[in-house]
Amino acid sequence: MTPYAKTGGLGDVVGALASAMRARGHEVTCCVPYYRSAQEYFEGEPAAPAFAEASTFAKAAADKSARPAGAKAVGLTLNIPLGSRTVSGEVWEWTQADGVRVLFVRRDEFFDRTELYDVGGRAYDDNAERFLFFAKAVVELARHTRYRADVVHCHDWQAAFVPVQMTYQTQRGMAAERAGRPQPWSAAPPVKTLLTIHNVAYQGIFWSLDFPLTNLPREYFTMGTLEYYGQMNLLKGGIVFADSISTVSPTYAEEIVTAGGGFGLEGVLATRTKDLHGIVNGVDYGRWDPETDPHLRSRYGREELGGKRACREDLLTKMRLDAGDRQPVAGFVSRLTAQKGVEILAGALKGLVRMGVRVAILGKGEAEYESMLTEVARRYPGRVSVRIGHDEELAHQIQGGADMLLVPSQYEPCGLTQLYAMKYGTIPVVRATGGLDDTVQAYDARTGRGTGFKFAAYTAEALTGAVRRAIMLYKQPRKWEKLMREAMAGDFSWPASAREYEKLYAAVVHAASK
Repeated sequence: MTPYAKTGGLGDVVGALASAMRARGHEVTCCVPYYRSAQEYFEGEPAAPAFAEASTFAKAAADKSARPAGAKAVGLTLNIPLGSRTVSGEVWEWTQADGVRVLFVRRDEFFDRTELYDVGGRAYDDNAERFLFFAKAVVELARHTRYRADVVHCHDWQAAFVPVQMTYQTQRGMAAERAGRPQPWSAAPPVKTLLTIHNVAYQGIFWSLDFPLTNLPREYFTMGTLEYYGQMNLLKGGIVFADSISTVSPTYAEEIVTAGGGFGLEGVLATRTKDLHGIVNGVDYGRWDPETDPHLRSRYGREELGGKRACREDLLTKMRLDAGDRQPVAGFVSRLTAQKGVEILAGALKGLVRMGVRVAILGKGEAEYESMLTEVARRYPGRVSVRIGHDEELAHQIQGGADMLLVPSQYEPCGLTQLYAMKYGTIPVVRATGGLDDTVQAYDARTGRGTGFKFAAYTAEALTGAVRRAIMLYKQPRKWEKLMREAMAGDFSWPASAREYEKLYAAVVHAASK
């Protein structure tokens, strides 16, 4: 949850959605492990963001006077069974200025680490223990909160065991009542659960010997529950037991029930299609707006585009790219992984250079992709420039200074960079998959309408062809400016997304009352 812990866009979603729901008048409590980055946010120098979008960290570092006084222990210790042992965790509390309450589950043995889930590209060996502990702690904590939740909203595999544990607790309570031994905690009706899948490729799969850590009876380790080809799959468990499921775009919701997009869980998801919903992520325009962005050399907006030229010149200088107005500048800001289409980008760069495009690349990730892009840039000085690393300021400057943004993802649940790009009048060139297909309207030369350019095949040639079409329009300044303005007019703000979540929460509660 941004700003306390973040990898990729999930942290932004959790933080922004909570604030948006609070602004709509709802009472919101978030439960997060007390990671080292959270401790540093409150107690010391803020941790470096895990990805370039995490500007809240940079903001806190720049303004130490704005640092919060700190989360406080509430005096509650949770004793959680993990197999044959009982593990304790403390509860810490912090209320944000917007009224969102955040409860941190603290056990330093599990969460006081340099990274959240893995180090050096290798997952922590005890991740099953860490996140089963957290999920059980959330269920236990739900009994101690000062209000009863209508819906517990869980995100990704790390929290996917919560619906499993809640179902088990409900069934155990019902059995106790039938036996004439009702428990105090089983008197109220069960709380409903919503599981959001941000990326189905990450599932929390562990060997079967970790199953005893759940403390569940063996009937929970079957083909219809947590068992997955002889292993334990936490995301699968959440899909089976959650009352409702959502993902981060309508098209991605369709893709994950297919063999090509489900990463082995398409069959399980296909049994829940009536409960599966796609809601596009929102954008925090307080952070991403060229009219107010402090990282840009010159501010500009939809009605006054003049400042974008200065931003373009600034970007060319910083990235050491050849100057000039006749050929476009393309940006690429992303984690460097197979998902993000780095291979086809590298394969397309020679063709883009021949067309006169200058390319500014920012990202960090797998070593092979870092080396691949660095080598291409070495061959084309002044035409291709690569910065390996996380740089919040440069990420904003690429959005502000580039003419187009390349997003050639192999798959993309939602994507945020294309949404930022449209706000900045930087025309996205995207592969038509997942949220990219949902959010970018392909330019139609007959009508002059659209917000970007799309291609379908996952090849360097298809990407090059889409950029070629974009260049043809770029050479017609009036039409290009019209396209920029239309892209900038789009509204992907969080209030719009929050309204969709509000409807989904209400539907889950209504279904519970039937």
